Amino acid sequence: MAPIELHQFNTQKRRKSDRYPIERNGIYIVTSGQFHYCDKSGKNIILNTGEFLLYSSGDISKVKMVNNEGNFKAEILVIDVSVFQKFLTYTNNIKHVPSERESFIFSPADNSIFKMLTLIKEQLVEGASDTSLEFLVLALLSEMLNKHPELIAVIRRISVLTTSQQLIRYVEKNISADLTIDAVAPELGMSSSTLKRKLQSDKLSFAHLVKIKRINYAATQLRITRKTITEIAYETGFKTAAHFSSTFKSIHGSTPKEFRESIQA
Repeated sequence: MAPIELHQFNTQKRRKSDRYPIERNGIYIVTSGQFHYCDKSGKNIILNTGEFLLYSSGDISKVKMVNNEGNFKAEILVIDVSVFQKFLTYTNNIKHVPSERESFIFSPADNSIFKMLTLIKEQLVEGASDTSLEFLVLALLSEMLNKHPELIAVIRRISVLTTSQQLIRYVEKNISADLTIDAVAPELGMSSSTLKRKLQSDKLSFAHLVKIKRINYAATQLRITRKTITEIAYETGFKTAAHFSSTFKSIHGSTPKEFRESIQA
């Protein structure tokens, strides 16, 4: 994925959850309605229209979207973990600020922060370079940290990926490659036996994880593109369309053709 991406979200676009989702980190902005959730500390939080916060998808649970007039809407500025890691290199002299809070909510009343966030969204729409966008996001994080120094603990935590998260990120970025544990483990800086052991501790199987991620990707392609099933099969890393079809059916209970027909009906 690009270092920074903007996603639009509403209750009409909800889809089946990914069985092995990679955690997404960034800025969550409610543009219409209310967003209710439980944060990592167990506290119930309400995000109202216009409010936003720095979040990690793995830290929120018990989500409820409330519509006021019409459909709930939100924008998600997804920020790659590499940007947070770079930010920490620039702020490595900041001491840990203890806090029991996990959610730090901002609003348009936070004028400079809101203006910077708006500028980033505008630059994304206009096709600004990754370098320019990264610079703006680093500045945004700095402004957010100035208001809430305790945010540094959240940023540090979401900057560290577990082995399973590293693997999921690698698979998503190399979905069409020949993915074997012997080939992938060195890319993650470890032996295949170490990777297998760490996955087992998370009750994960390398082969099953790769299969699920490939089928999830294929399902998305079937939804949003007009590519042929054979094209999607090869793009997803399957050697034959027949193997792809049988594997897809074992996960979704229908063939790729049936799946596409059902969502177009």
